[in-house]
Amino acid sequence: MRIAGAGCCLMDLIYAGVDFSSAAFAALRSRADGDGGLAPGRLVFSEDAERFSGRPFALALATVADGAPAAENVGGPSVVALIHAAQMLEGRGAAVSYYGAAGDDELGRSLRAMLARTCLDSSRLESRRGRTPSTYVLSDPRWDGGRGERCFVNDLGAALAYGPEDLPDDFFEADIVALGGTALVPALHEGLPAILARARASGALTVVNTVFDFRAERADPLGPWPLGGAGAGREAYRGADLVVMDQDEALRLSGERGLEAALRFFESSGAGAFAISRGGDEVVAWSGGGRFEARGRFELPVSARAARERGAAARGDTTGCGDNFAGGIIAALAEQMMTAPSQPLDLAAAISWGIAAGAFTLGLLGGTYYESGPGEKRALVASYRDDWLAQVGRAPAVDAGR
Repeated sequence: MRIAGAGCCLMDLIYAGVDFSSAAFAALRSRADGDGGLAPGRLVFSEDAERFSGRPFALALATVADGAPAAENVGGPSVVALIHAAQMLEGRGAAVSYYGAAGDDELGRSLRAMLARTCLDSSRLESRRGRTPSTYVLSDPRWDGGRGERCFVNDLGAALAYGPEDLPDDFFEADIVALGGTALVPALHEGLPAILARARASGALTVVNTVFDFRAERADPLGPWPLGGAGAGREAYRGADLVVMDQDEALRLSGERGLEAALRFFESSGAGAFAISRGGDEVVAWSGGGRFEARGRFELPVSARAARERGAAARGDTTGCGDNFAGGIIAALAEQMMTAPSQPLDLAAAISWGIAAGAFTLGLLGGTYYESGPGEKRALVASYRDDWLAQVGRAPAVDAGR
């Protein structure tokens, strides 16, 4: 089993304990969509944040973070999901590889050293002249009634020029091809329809996990985001066996104002299946056939254990929860493909592992967990899944593939 992934890989510079209700944050807060200001749950690019504030972002950051130092961790919707998948599949006959680019700076050296501490194959991470992609993660664990939220300021760096032509033939020969957060790798995002079509034609299961597309939002704050760049239409959806997203992304990708209308959009988009996470609310999913068992629309609850733990003590933050959610689904699908290759894939069973992964990540600062030994993270995540299965009554359809 080979899983090949590409998309957003960067260094997260995490500032925990930021107060989104403070005067310092209010001075930098967005006043209109696409103006470059900060907003909970949203991403802006560093050059836009500087234009909005009228000063270097480092100076603005000092006031918001109140002088607290940053914690560094590997981040990005692609690489974090792949690291989790690699950790869940270690020793089970699967190889997970990331393809991308980092800068030749000190931050890039730190990024490579951190990746080397995981079981992900990062040998295809190219070193390029320039800055390593990074994201300032401002986290307020008290926001939204204690559920927590983050906002992000991104520097594209060396990822700006990484595109479809940089993906070698063996990328497309994998059993699963996963594209994560490509909106933060513009050239790759523009080529998403062709990449997915080629992978699909090679027999790969294609998975897309999305990220807030601030470039599309800035270009048109009202219309739907194109998946794959301007003029892409629905080609990318038709090439995707599964699309994983959160509710904000689902609304903006569909261009709809309400969830029901967005669900109808994705059901008719051409994608084989989708899963939409909604923070502390139920995951909404749909599978229409193809590689997946056709079961229509369904909902699955989030982890009650994670809610109890987070309510008892504000630990960690929500950074990386969605990325690990996607990685959990990818790993579970890989196991299904290895154990029952002729059977339709069970999306509900795969999502149950994604829910457990997201629940576990709530206890971390950042999205990447560094194991002390093989199998450690799987055992920890499995504990959350066991509790979740008990919570839902060990529903047979969800428990399949355990």
